[in-house]
Amino acid sequence: MTIRASIAVVLLIVAFPQFSLAAQCTGGGAKPAWVDSPESVTDEYFFAAGVSDDVKASLADRISSAKQNALKNISETIEVSVKNSLILEQSSREKSGRAVTESNLLSITQTSTNASLKNVEVIDTWEDSKTCAIWLRARVSKLQVEQGKREGLAKTLFSVLNDQLVVAQNNTAPLDARISAVDTALDVLPRIALEFIPEASSAAYYTQILKRLQKDLGAARNDLDGARKALSDADSLINKAAEQTDESAKSKLLGLAVSSYRALLAKHSNGLPPLFGPGDILFKLGEVEETRGNSCGAKNYYQQSTDSIQLNDRQLVAKKRGDALACSAEDMERTLWRQYFEGRPTVILCYYQAGADQGLWHKACDGMNNLLKPLGADTTVRARGLSAEQLRKLQRGDIPNNLAEQDKLLLGVFASGKMNSRIDKEAPGKNREYQFDGGLATFLIEDGKTTFSDRFQGTTGWNPVSSRMVMDVLAINVVKRWRDKFSKFLRHELNQ
Repeated sequence: MTIRASIAVVLLIVAFPQFSLAAQCTGGGAKPAWVDSPESVTDEYFFAAGVSDDVKASLADRISSAKQNALKNISETIEVSVKNSLILEQSSREKSGRAVTESNLLSITQTSTNASLKNVEVIDTWEDSKTCAIWLRARVSKLQVEQGKREGLAKTLFSVLNDQLVVAQNNTAPLDARISAVDTALDVLPRIALEFIPEASSAAYYTQILKRLQKDLGAARNDLDGARKALSDADSLINKAAEQTDESAKSKLLGLAVSSYRALLAKHSNGLPPLFGPGDILFKLGEVEETRGNSCGAKNYYQQSTDSIQLNDRQLVAKKRGDALACSAEDMERTLWRQYFEGRPTVILCYYQAGADQGLWHKACDGMNNLLKPLGADTTVRARGLSAEQLRKLQRGDIPNNLAEQDKLLLGVFASGKMNSRIDKEAPGKNREYQFDGGLATFLIEDGKTTFSDRFQGTTGWNPVSSRMVMDVLAINVVKRWRDKFSKFLRHELNQ
């Protein structure tokens, strides 16, 4: 601009040599049409004019003043055009339109205008012979204004993108705010000319992050909506039960409510803010059990609720209610078992390998099923055996990941060793007798994770009947050991 201004000064001095730098004038010919229409816009350019009528100033000063006025006028024209263009564009984009504030628009407009003014050209001058006023005409390319706008918009929207990413990736932020942030960021991203942002990563990088967040947060939204409905339905069952005069109908409704609450707790063991904490569901279960007259069940749930996270902050109420209920140790033991297994789909898998003999261990599964069924567990004995790889892993002491059953408990019983045999020389018929010697394990898998495991080595006594009888007796003892071990596990897990 300085060079062009100097050239303009020289041109005017050459055009009016007799005046040099003095405040004199002879005119610059006929008045150009643009003097009467100083601001105009064509398909290619923005035009504006500036005038200086200070006849006491030197020619150079008058030219400089006219140029400053021209720049001011063309600047205002650009600002109006850019702002109107941005407002129109924003109004057609709901999400990013809200993201770009009035302050942002002002910043983009100023950035665009400043960038455009660097490319202003002085294209004509004229001196009024009557007033000695100097007129100067300037123009700037629309393409350069558009580029300035894109640069300003890119910088502002990139800032918006980063702000939205911070919210979307904040695990403590409300879910609705995070989902909205992802939607806004995805809407903003295609509009950012990243070539103007040196520190930016690629569009593909941001898209990948945002799509993953969108998928995860969408799943979380579905979980939250599903849990909200399940919780509302369970609460409705409780209210409906309170209206019943028939005890059987009342008991059935309360049982359905308990199943719903327990399913929610099993799926969301750490709670589901902002809907509930685990302690809130445990408190509801305590109230249901108290309504059913189950003092031990209510006491246990209230005790757990006291020690668990609650959103409704009723720990003191839960403690007071739990302390007021009486329950013997024996009754509490039965309650712990029932509360763990009642209504839960449970697959029982039993397998043995004893020397060359191997297969499903039916006696062990019968024992487990007879133990869990009366507790209200929804049991299924798995008829499918183990693959060679699963067998090898269990023999090494590992639990294969692919044993897990989706949304079900899997209770496994396993034995692997050798079947010894010998002749009983002291028996009258000198019959053969049998003995198992090897490793045994029981384990419980929940949600793909092993929650209980008991491994030990065992050697049976000599059995004079058959190797199958050996395994049957062993199964009885393994189930008994598991019952004792799991009782200790329940007392530790549920009362810790």
